[in-house]
Amino acid sequence: MNPQKKFLTGMLVLTIFILAVALSSLYVQMQVSSGNACNCAIPLYLFVPLIGSMGLFIGVMAYYLLSPRFEKPVVDKSQLLSFLGKDESSVMKVIINNKGEVSQAEIVRQTGLPKVKVFRILHSLKIRGIITKEQQKKINLVKLSEGMRKLFI
Repeated sequence: MNPQKKFLTGMLVLTIFILAVALSSLYVQMQVSSGNACNCAIPLYLFVPLIGSMGLFIGVMAYYLLSPRFEKPVVDKSQLLSFLGKDESSVMKVIINNKGEVSQAEIVRQTGLPKVKVFRILHSLKIRGIITKEQQKKINLVKLSEGMRKLFI
């Protein structure tokens, strides 16, 4: 919701609350002046907690509507990958497209790069903390680090 709509909605909620308080106090005044203070539809001793509860509800609602939202920033993945070299970027794209977890052999197959070059790129990415490598029997499983997983996945 854009800031103008949020502000208008918050002001509308507060205005409705003020109107409700004014109408209820008018009702109480009319009942007291006519001598029916004890025969009200709502007993007068319940008006204070009722108005207080309404005020608390309206205050929370206004705070919710008017407070700033802390949203996760939208990350342009291609801009982040532009900081890497061409081959590193293509390796990272394969890892990201496979939900952050892929075998080293699959990276070689999808990028078309030589095995040695992929090994060196992965080693460089591992040293910088971008990925982790796990040995599972004869397969090297490449995973994005936790920080990178939050950015890309």
